[in-house]
Amino acid sequence: MTSATAGSRHNWESDLERYRIKAVHVLDTHLPATTGCTECGDPWPCARACTAELVLEL
Repeated sequence: MTSATAGSRHNWESDLERYRIKAVHVLDTHLPATTGCTECGDPWPCARACTAELVLEL
C-alpha cells in the first residue's frame, strides 16, 4: 500500500447504508399503478424502482 492509499480510508459501510435508506424511500414512493409509476409516471417498473432494488441487493 502506498502512503496515499493508507492515509485515505473511506467508510464504505456508511455509504452503503445511506444508499440503502434512499433505495427504501424510492421503493416507498415509486409504486405501480394502471397508468405506470405513481411517482414519475414512467412505465412500470420504472428505472428508479429497478435501480433501488439493485442497490438493496448489494
